[in-house]
Amino acid sequence: EKAAAQDQPSAVSSLGTMYGNGEGVTPSWRRAREYYERAIELGNSNAVKNMQDATEAIQQVAPLMGKRVEIHGTSRADMNGKRGVATDFHPMGGRKDRTKDRYTVKLDG
Repeated sequence: EKAAAQDQPSAVSSLGTMYGNGEGVTPSWRRAREYYERAIELGNSNAVKNMQDATEAIQQVAPLMGKRVEIHGTSRADMNGKRGVATDFHPMGGRKDRTKDRYTVKLDG
């Protein structure tokens, strides 16, 4: 993180990979993409491929990311029926257990 804070391109791209895979951090595909975008701006060519891979994964695994959603089936009854935009995706179960995956939703109002 210190190297990334100093805008070292490979470190910024590596942080993106860490967030994308949940290596030592809570997985966050939004944050992964933000780091890849920054690494691309800094000239890291690997980040371009990482961004393409992340975009494909989002389309396949997290198709609601960036879209308007209505919340249903949550254990928090006060949240059911609320609407907003899915702003992040957290693959908490890895590739094997998609039942643990979660979206972050920015609620309306």
